[in-house]
Amino acid sequence: MKEKHYFAGNNTSNGFYSCFSSVFNPAELNRLYILKGGPGVGKSSFMKKLAAIMQEKDYSVEYIHCSSDNDSLDGIIIPTLKIAFVDGTAPHTIDPVIPGAVDEILNLGEFLNNIQLEKHRHQIMAINQSKSSLYKSAYRYLQAAGIISEEINSLYDQFINNEKFSDMYKKAIEKLFSDGVYLQKTSKIKRAFSESFTANGYISHTKELYKDKRVWAVFGENTNYTSEFLKKIYDEAIKRGYDVELYLRPLNPDKTQHIYISEMNLFIISSESYTTNGFEEVFDIHGIMDTDNLRIHISEIESNLHLLDLLIKTALEKLAETKKYHELLEVFYINCMNFNGVNELFEKILSKHT
Repeated sequence: MKEKHYFAGNNTSNGFYSCFSSVFNPAELNRLYILKGGPGVGKSSFMKKLAAIMQEKDYSVEYIHCSSDNDSLDGIIIPTLKIAFVDGTAPHTIDPVIPGAVDEILNLGEFLNNIQLEKHRHQIMAINQSKSSLYKSAYRYLQAAGIISEEINSLYDQFINNEKFSDMYKKAIEKLFSDGVYLQKTSKIKRAFSESFTANGYISHTKELYKDKRVWAVFGENTNYTSEFLKKIYDEAIKRGYDVELYLRPLNPDKTQHIYISEMNLFIISSESYTTNGFEEVFDIHGIMDTDNLRIHISEIESNLHLLDLLIKTALEKLAETKKYHELLEVFYINCMNFNGVNELFEKILSKHT
């Protein structure tokens, strides 16, 4: 894959949820550059420019998008060279773990005219306060959405045939690992998000991630059970030494939404709605529900689904407003930056790896 796009953090019912330590693991890299500096100093542009050059040189690049604004980057990884660049500022503050030997800070804030910036201190503080209030509001709506989601799942839970569910995941495991192979190594486990609540709406990179891969699908409106189905499979894969990528659910990050088992080139998606899409295998959890008795609660479920949609819609509107304030902040910083200095630093770093 020439490009790979995903998120290392997300806006969730638990607030901002970070998988940065899993995605940017210094133990698996030759070099990790940690970019510091305020909004508008050029961190995302620095990474986009470097990624484009690396792709021109035929290197594959992993693009880690910002969950606040998916048009911006939180990081890039060039797997072949084992080098990565990451935005190390809040809310995903990153500091060196292996200073000098692996980690290196690139402080773009050094090229700021602080005297000029200080003239706008009160305006910057006010904008930051407004932006912070909007994030807190968005997280309260997402927290409420998470509670409603669990209420919906609790109703579905009552009508799942657990014996049939057990048979279903056991058959999946048996089919997947019928060769009895145990790889003679310790599994690598990576946690991230393929989908995110952002200032630009709900963004998904899932289809891009499973393109040109074997794809299995598990369907069911009960995310407790689709997540548990995936857990049974990745637990078995890890036990056998396979490397697994876990893509977490944006609303409830303690649950898994999709998984990828790299040695099998197998991507297993979960979805709340059934679709026929030429998947290699399909597992229908809706089909093992007692739908006759579930109908008694259908009006309650529909009411809760409407409320869930409303809460998420409002949260996304709040996140969209944060982008406006962020863009205001960027104007102050951009006008106080010496981008010639940034360009010189860029050329210095590029020369080390080309």
